[in-house]
Amino acid sequence: MTTENSLLIDFGAVAYPGGAPNPMHAAQQAAQREQQALIEAQQKARIAAADHQRAQRIARKPTDLDLPDNLEDIIIGEGVKQYDALREAEKRLDAITMRKRLEYLDSASRNTKHFKTMRIWISNTVEDQFWQTEWPDGDTFRLEDLKTPSYRVRVHGQLLEYKEDDISYRSDDEDEDDAEGESLSPKKPKIKTLIETPSRAFSWFWKDMHVEFEGHSHEYTADENVTVNWKKTPDNADTDTMYFKRKGDHNQNITICLTRDEQPERFRLSKALADALDMEEADRAEVVMGLWEYVKFFNLQEDDERRTIRCDSNLRQIFGTDTIFFPQVPERILAHLHPLPPIKLPYTIRVDEEFHQNPEPTVYDVQVMVEDPLRALMIKNTNSPENIVRNREISRINDEIAVLVQAIRHSKARWKFFTAMSKDPIDTTEKWLTSQKRDLSVVLGEPERGDVAGLEFMSEVWGSDLVREAVRYRLAKMDVGSGGRVP
Repeated sequence: MTTENSLLIDFGAVAYPGGAPNPMHAAQQAAQREQQALIEAQQKARIAAADHQRAQRIARKPTDLDLPDNLEDIIIGEGVKQYDALREAEKRLDAITMRKRLEYLDSASRNTKHFKTMRIWISNTVEDQFWQTEWPDGDTFRLEDLKTPSYRVRVHGQLLEYKEDDISYRSDDEDEDDAEGESLSPKKPKIKTLIETPSRAFSWFWKDMHVEFEGHSHEYTADENVTVNWKKTPDNADTDTMYFKRKGDHNQNITICLTRDEQPERFRLSKALADALDMEEADRAEVVMGLWEYVKFFNLQEDDERRTIRCDSNLRQIFGTDTIFFPQVPERILAHLHPLPPIKLPYTIRVDEEFHQNPEPTVYDVQVMVEDPLRALMIKNTNSPENIVRNREISRINDEIAVLVQAIRHSKARWKFFTAMSKDPIDTTEKWLTSQKRDLSVVLGEPERGDVAGLEFMSEVWGSDLVREAVRYRLAKMDVGSGGRVP
């Protein structure tokens, strides 16, 4: 019996890894689950209560920073005028800051294009060429000593950046001094220097690379000796140099084709679309915005439905219709967006001895689209810890000022009351009692004479379900000791 049970467990015939379930163990698990659910419910209730208290504190927190009216009449000195002037300056500063912030965010979110020059060096080395082979003396030559000649092509790319040096003057050892120790040569600032400090790797800018060999038709592209294809993957997207090695003992003309990888992707526009927008390349957003500007400039919107566009001769060549609903434009322009042609870099693979005595690479400068450095700087500044700490400090100071302004308001109200009391105590007391009576009647919902709204308010308040529930709760709480039951 034991053997059969162990076989069933081992081979998975029973769904329980330890044999049949224990009823006592299942009951304990159910109790633990109920306890865990109760604990989670209590935690959620505490979090909800804390959020409610926080909301109440925020609601009670004063936010008005303006001083009460006519305060300067009872204050000695120029403090009120100075505070009002500071408030006006703060309002102007807040308006300027908000406008600049909106411009800041608009610039950061806009897909601004920034181009840099990438310099690409193409060179090749050779191995086991005829002129590199050392031939043995005598008749000891054997056919197996011959090696297959080959070449190795190197493609290396880096971004070129112009670095603006700080304006600094030549050092004393570079200046020519006269007899009196004054410099005879003018002080010269440093000029722009071309440096090679790539911010992105060469392979990051390209989707793929393939090589076209001259003299080989497409039907031979499966030959590994003439086929070179590279596609970007996460593993090879961070390299500055690419190599490929092939067999060959004669000079070979090739064309290195690089397909650009740009975000957002740019397209080559069709002739009709290019003629209308006066641009050859653009991304989808630029095309849609360009068409919208074209429509507004030539006033092609319908009077009744502004989203309906009347097509002129240029737009009819693009959309093939007399009118078009503008929200359909992003979909209708897809047929006019074509992939950009690859960048083609011709190169001649040299295997002759004369060239390799003093080899020189072939150099190309290609324009590539990079991230706007100003956008990265703006995002860095807005998310900097110093900016967050500064905003918190400003918020804390505003809260303190609001509390002080509220205290000033209360002080002015007390001053006004006691001043009126000192001048006419009887009339002031009667007005105060009348005001308190009115406030108390509003709170209790008691109608005054001729007050129909008070009657309606009283009936709504005292006849509501909330009041009934409160009364039942109060009676039940009073009757708990006697064991009575409230209907």
